[in-house]
Amino acid sequence: MSELVIEPMRSAHVRQVVAIEGDLFEGPWTDGMFRQEIRDGFLSRPLVGLVDGVVVAYVIAWFLRDEVHLLNLAVARAHQGRGHARRMLSRLIEMAREGRCGNISLEVRVSNTRAIRLYESFGFSIAGRRKDYYQDNREDALIMVLELADASAEEGA
Repeated sequence: MSELVIEPMRSAHVRQVVAIEGDLFEGPWTDGMFRQEIRDGFLSRPLVGLVDGVVVAYVIAWFLRDEVHLLNLAVARAHQGRGHARRMLSRLIEMAREGRCGNISLEVRVSNTRAIRLYESFGFSIAGRRKDYYQDNREDALIMVLELADASAEEGA
């Protein structure tokens, strides 16, 4: 099996990222939304995970002064269960530490137990709940936060 290579997302990756996004999510991000994240190098740090040069995972995160907000972490269906999400999240945590950020926050669907377990394995804890957060089905979101001063770099890896 080929190694996952993580690098900054570029315009050349967007077509593949949009295809993964459309396959996984009811209300997918658009081509333009991903391109905006690439252009916004001050706030956004989008990454892709490549296997043999093909995008199989991506993460979108905003670096806001001393904190990071994770907006999107996804792995193509055919590549799930191989540790790619864990590797992508590890890299994001590493970047946050390098930037001396104090925490990482995110919202996750209450029904997404697989993602919740992943985040908890890294030390994220539930900090609250957003009622009717997701537009597609009015599902609630859990707010999860990782305090970086207390987190190990690659918990459970």
